[in-house]
Amino acid sequence: MSNLVEELTTDPTSGASGIYIKVLNHIVLGYLKGEDLADQIRANAGDMVSLNYLANRLQGVPLFKQKEVAKELQKQVRADSSAAGIQLYKGLANSKNIILCHSNSGSVLRALEHRKNRVELVYQTHSKPGNEGRDSAKLFKSNGFQVKLIADSRAAAVIKDGAIPILGADSVTQSFFVNKTGSADIIAKALEAGTTPFVVVGSEKACTEKTYGDRPGNSLFERISLEKVRLIVGSSTYRMPRDRKRLWRMLEDTDKK
Repeated sequence: MSNLVEELTTDPTSGASGIYIKVLNHIVLGYLKGEDLADQIRANAGDMVSLNYLANRLQGVPLFKQKEVAKELQKQVRADSSAAGIQLYKGLANSKNIILCHSNSGSVLRALEHRKNRVELVYQTHSKPGNEGRDSAKLFKSNGFQVKLIADSRAAAVIKDGAIPILGADSVTQSFFVNKTGSADIIAKALEAGTTPFVVVGSEKACTEKTYGDRPGNSLFERISLEKVRLIVGSSTYRMPRDRKRLWRMLEDTDKK
């Protein structure tokens, strides 16, 4: 089983959300189980807050209840995606329905599914150096979106033309979110253009800065300030810095679970 946990958590194409969902699916199907399951997941979690969250939820859970926990978390993912889609629908109501995505975010794709018929065009960066954007573009196309794959250097130009950045995140804390390198530049270019960028995060990725520690350890990821972004976590939208205190309360409550 340890080999399967390692195989799932080192998948280079799925992104943190995709890996989290795959692990949940394997638990529900009975392929992953055992008294040491929480420890194995935690040992392979690395920077992925969602897997550390899962390990914490499974810690001390009897073997026969592991599937029940995983099913509950699957429902949470679906509820978050649906609610985030509604929040995006409201937030983008006055836009040109042209968006810009970076890296490969399952949270963004699932949320946009609820706005598919309103999105005119998705600009997707190549997202170097890993080029995860190519996989993301394929997923968008297979889900019925019109997609244009662009060089990372063109992000500023499409933002000036009216594209709204919608980014995912590997984690969100009180003052920053963590995402693929290049995200900070996209946020900066959007703010320079007078555009409010969106960050969509599953609730399993929310934690306090104390819990997150000194990560990310992977040099392909960076911390980006939450100042002046519109953060969507499930059914709640946090307009920073106006909603900072409300966000902090949510993160502290999440850490207590």
